[in-house]
Amino acid sequence: MQMTPIWRARAAYTFASLLVVGGATVAIAPQASAGGDGNKVHNCFGRWYNTDWDQRCSGSGAGHAGTYDSEAKCSFEPDNREAHWRAKGSKATYNGHDCDWSVTGVQTWYY
Repeated sequence: MQMTPIWRARAAYTFASLLVVGGATVAIAPQASAGGDGNKVHNCFGRWYNTDWDQRCSGSGAGHAGTYDSEAKCSFEPDNREAHWRAKGSKATYNGHDCDWSVTGVQTWYY
């Protein structure tokens, strides 16, 4: 189940509110700015940058026709998942739903 933007904003607000304890505030670490590529499955993988991520295929495109399912690991919130059916040779890039805080990696499966 994916959270709607309204629920995501409420969750972020609630999380920030919980950081204020007894009149003292807790400093929040800045968002990470790292990025990278997840595992490759038949030339397809997830690529992430800070809070954004995509599902893409390199080289000659998708090695097999089928569904490629990628999940971004988000910090301080539920993970985001995208599944797309691809034809063999597909090089389409699909923009995954952004994380509010940071993406720490993307795992891809094929079925």
